[in-house]
Amino acid sequence: MKRDRGSLDWDSARTSSIRFLEFRLDPANHCLWRRGDSEEEARVGLTPKAFDVLRYLVERAGQLVNHNELLDALWARDYVQPEVLKHQVLELRKVLGDDAKHPRYIETLPRRGYRFIASIRDEIEQAPTAEVGPAKILLVGREEAFTELHDGLARASQGQRQIAFVTGEAGIGKTALLDEFHRRAVAAAPGLRIARGQCIEGYGGQEPYYPLLEALGQLCRDPGGDEIVKILAAQAPTWLVQFPALLKSECRQRLQREIQGGTRERMLREITEALESITAERALLIVLEDL
Repeated sequence: MKRDRGSLDWDSARTSSIRFLEFRLDPANHCLWRRGDSEEEARVGLTPKAFDVLRYLVERAGQLVNHNELLDALWARDYVQPEVLKHQVLELRKVLGDDAKHPRYIETLPRRGYRFIASIRDEIEQAPTAEVGPAKILLVGREEAFTELHDGLARASQGQRQIAFVTGEAGIGKTALLDEFHRRAVAAAPGLRIARGQCIEGYGGQEPYYPLLEALGQLCRDPGGDEIVKILAAQAPTWLVQFPALLKSECRQRLQREIQGGTRERMLREITEALESITAERALLIVLEDL
């Protein structure tokens, strides 16, 4: 089904978060957070398209959003089937712990569309960005690992590409180690760009580049993200079209014409060239979790 897409009316500069029950939607950083029993928040993994669907519904809470409106506003493909929305809503329900028969968040109106039914409230304070590191974490016996990571970061800052793997059994503190390295890296190199993505089990076949897309989307929405968007538009259009909320309708249509017949191999070539340009003047640290 070919779609004539309209432009989104989202305010790209919006920095307020939106709370509903135990969740917080952070539009500025393209994140969803869940508050646990300890009142601490944990980031919830969502594919970029699922996040866009959730945001669109949340920002129209209480309103019926029909299928065509969602497809016109969010989908970056020229040919899509309405069934694609069912997959995205199914993912959202799984993440939110929602039940289609007794919904707390997303209500389905058969043959019509969806309505977000949870109570929401805006929080106007500035949400944290990737350049604000996590709180300091006390870790014991990890200085050797920190030294190796910082040595690699130092070499990367001098123009030498680096890859590091943090491995081990579940529950030994790999994420805590990365959080603390994140904090130290920001303190040591204020100009460093940092982006994080997380692999989600079951999405490899549907979104093979999902963790990198998540990290790239974060870079695009961080302060200075307009520069990243321009680089992607020029050198990696097959990646930029994965973020329809960042583009006006006419720009999306132009990029779609440019990338017709694009392959995964082309995507790899494009992102390699784009990352070279992104890191020409500032180092970039990409953290991919749960590979």
